[in-house]
Amino acid sequence: MTAQEAENLRKAIEALINVKLHDALAKPGGLDRLTAHRATGVASYDIRNAERRLDLALAAVITGGSRANADSEKETLAVH
Repeated sequence: MTAQEAENLRKAIEALINVKLHDALAKPGGLDRLTAHRATGVASYDIRNAERRLDLALAAVITGGSRANADSEKETLAVH
């Protein structure tokens, strides 16, 4: 994992936490919405966007890691 990937992942996690806290604490009925989201998966637009951003950050880490592993395997095979 590169430093940039780690930073993107950290920011995505923080953004999701911030959006969920803001929704739960700043708006009427927030705790009920948070509970409903946990039970049904239905969420506000802001929460869905934050989740999508986290998914993209995780995908970048996973594909970057598998790409690095594939490159190191190719180098190992080329040497032998």
